[in-house]
Amino acid sequence: MTTTACINPATRPTSVAHAVEAHNVAADYAGILALDQVNLDIQVGRFTAIIGPNGAGKSTLLKLLTGTKRPLCGYLRVCGLPIAEARKANAVAYVPQETAIDWDYPITVQDVVLSGRYGHSRIEGGFRRFLPPAFIGHRHREIAQRAMQAMQIEDLAQRPIGALSGGQKKRVFLARSLAQEPRIMLLDEPLAGVDRRSEGIILEHLKRFVAAGQTVIMVTHDLPTVRDCADWVVLISGTVVGVGEPDEMLTPEALERGYHRGERTPA
Repeated sequence: MTTTACINPATRPTSVAHAVEAHNVAADYAGILALDQVNLDIQVGRFTAIIGPNGAGKSTLLKLLTGTKRPLCGYLRVCGLPIAEARKANAVAYVPQETAIDWDYPITVQDVVLSGRYGHSRIEGGFRRFLPPAFIGHRHREIAQRAMQAMQIEDLAQRPIGALSGGQKKRVFLARSLAQEPRIMLLDEPLAGVDRRSEGIILEHLKRFVAAGQTVIMVTHDLPTVRDCADWVVLISGTVVGVGEPDEMLTPEALERGYHRGERTPA
C-alpha cells in the first residue's frame, strides 16, 4: 500500500472517558503505508485485544500510542492528552514484544523494575534523578518492590536480567510497567514464548489492573486468550476492520474479513 494524500481532521474535543482516540491516522515506513485511515476510540477501563494477520500494523499502532513513531497525519490522543504530554505524565507504559537490551550487561532485576520510576523521579526534581537506581528514594523503591511481588520475582531481585528465562524476563518488564503506575498499559505479544506459570501470573495481574479502572491494550495472536480475557477486540489489517466484543469479533465471518485481505508488508 503506497502513500496517499492524507488530510488532517479538524481539532476535536477530547474525552476523559476514552483511553485512546485515533481519527484518520496514517503511518508509513519508507513511503509504504503500514496504517491508513485508522479511526478508533477505546474507552477507559477496558481489556482490549488487538488482533490481525502478520504485517497488519498492530505493533505500529502501539508505537504511535507510545510516541516512538510519529503518524503521517491524523488526530491521536491518550487519556485526552497529546502523546508527548501523556508520556510526560507517565500515563502510558509499554511492554514491547522484543526489548532492546544488552542481555550481557550486568543490570539486576531490581534495577530494571526501578527504571519504571524514573519518570516520576524527574517530575519530583531534585538531585536524586541523576543518581543510580539504588539512590532513587525510599517511596519509589517500595512501589518497585510491590510490583516485583505482584509478578512473583522478588526472589530474583539481585539476579542479572540476562540470567532469566523468557517467562521471567517478561514478568520483569511487566513489573517495570506496574511500577510506573500508568493509566494505560500497552503490551505487544506479552504471552509469546512464556511458560504456563508466567502466563497465568501475567494475565491475572492484567485483569486486576483493569478491575482497578485502568486500561489494557494487548496485541496478540492468541485467540483463545482473547476470548477468555478481553472484553473488547479491535481487528486490524492496514486499517481498523472491525471493533466489538469477543463474541462478535471472533466469529468465522469477522476473522475472514480481517485475516484475508491480501499480502501486506510486515509492520
